[in-house]
Amino acid sequence: MPRKGSSKVRTGCLTCKVRKVKCDEGKPQCQRCVGTGRRCDGYAPATSSSNLSLHRPRHLFSNVDDVGEKRALQFFCQVAGPFLSGPMDPYFWTHLVMQFSTFEPAVRHTVVAISSLYEQMHSSSPGSGKVRADDRLALRHYNSAIRHLKLMRNEPLVLLVCVLFVCIEFLLGNREAAIQHCKHGVTLLQNVEASYPWTREYISPIFRRLTMFPFFFGVGRMSFPDLLGLDDQIPGSFVSFQDAQYYIDGIVTRTVRLVRWGDDYRLGNKRQSPVPLELLLEQERIRTLLNEWSVRFSNFQNGPSALGGPNEMLCNVSFRYEIAQIWADTAFEYDETTYDKHLEKFRWIVGQAAELSSSRASQHNNPRGTPKFIFEMGFVPLLYYVVIKCRCLATRIHALSLMKTLGVSRENLWEVSLMHAVGRRFVEIEHDTLLDETNEPCSTPRWPNWPPDEMRIRDSTTAPIITVKVDERGRETRGRMAGFFRRTLEGAIYLQTEFVTEAA
Repeated sequence: MPRKGSSKVRTGCLTCKVRKVKCDEGKPQCQRCVGTGRRCDGYAPATSSSNLSLHRPRHLFSNVDDVGEKRALQFFCQVAGPFLSGPMDPYFWTHLVMQFSTFEPAVRHTVVAISSLYEQMHSSSPGSGKVRADDRLALRHYNSAIRHLKLMRNEPLVLLVCVLFVCIEFLLGNREAAIQHCKHGVTLLQNVEASYPWTREYISPIFRRLTMFPFFFGVGRMSFPDLLGLDDQIPGSFVSFQDAQYYIDGIVTRTVRLVRWGDDYRLGNKRQSPVPLELLLEQERIRTLLNEWSVRFSNFQNGPSALGGPNEMLCNVSFRYEIAQIWADTAFEYDETTYDKHLEKFRWIVGQAAELSSSRASQHNNPRGTPKFIFEMGFVPLLYYVVIKCRCLATRIHALSLMKTLGVSRENLWEVSLMHAVGRRFVEIEHDTLLDETNEPCSTPRWPNWPPDEMRIRDSTTAPIITVKVDERGRETRGRMAGFFRRTLEGAIYLQTEFVTEAA
């Protein structure tokens, strides 16, 4: 169903997003709440400004007396909030969250905690991408937010705070807690989405993307959340870029779930078993949805509202579409050479990424600096997939370098230092060579292109905890234990484990 509703304005009711028309008991009401007999709680109290000035936070939080809290709110307004969205629309973080933080204590306390943790990462040494788990300001406000949340009866606001809680757990690197918040939020969203248009417009798209990360970081199917958008019907046309993004988000997450279902048929004990009919039907349904989306998106891009390139939002959406096509096509394939037929897609992604990187380099430096953390998935996981699955040496080496130039130190739970290190080992093992500091081969690769199937790595796993090793000269090396799933000439899958060094 296309996302349609009343005429929306970004200065109107925070619940319904329609214009306020009258006051009731001293409080403004919107068109949808007037005459219903229910309390209109979609607006801030009259003492709060409805037109927020993000560059003057001291006027937004005049009721905040604590110096540390006020400073954290200011840092969020000026630095953290605009950065958190990554390549997505920042409106949720820069406007919606800030509006609610002026009159909802649970939101304000959570924003302070996020800001404090983000500033630690922002001011840490280059490449570290870490925060201290013992930050007292963040912990105090996180606990305060939890206490206020327990008293909250407004379910849409609970959903908004749930997103903020996930952000905190991302910053702290707590996978299990972030997954639990995500699962809880999805369950709640399914019950309230239809009743609150602003929730569908601003909260639902975020959860559609959030449901992807548990499929990568969860342990077992019990970690996987319910999916949103399973009943989506692609509309005849997209009215905006956000409309197109809304639908591809649902399709991509559905495709990731299919890949996880296919693990046993690619790597597990069902490699010789036929794929069940219901999985094949889901694969075909996803292919159909991807094709329908592509046609609608192509028509939109040929229209007057098209985004010009290179554009970060456009590139991110386009990359996810191309990779979803590859995921859907290879979900149950045991033979790794099947990825070779997607070489042109891999090359196109790298070419567009290189163009975007050049465009970034030609722009002026951001006065806020370079982000070290974003809440959304940016370019690191997408380029990492090219590195591990494209066996054209030149293309995957280019993608490896672009991970550093386009990526952020941390993209929710994805860490560029770890993924770059593991990606390097994929290239070195499969082409039987070593790469230097510029990612170029130190010697002639045994397999300059198209390594045989038995040389190709099926999948990998990494330890969650960083290990520091000290050599005989007293030099410290940080890294993690990694496992690479490979196969013997006879077809048996085995795990090759080794210590992978992470460069700053």
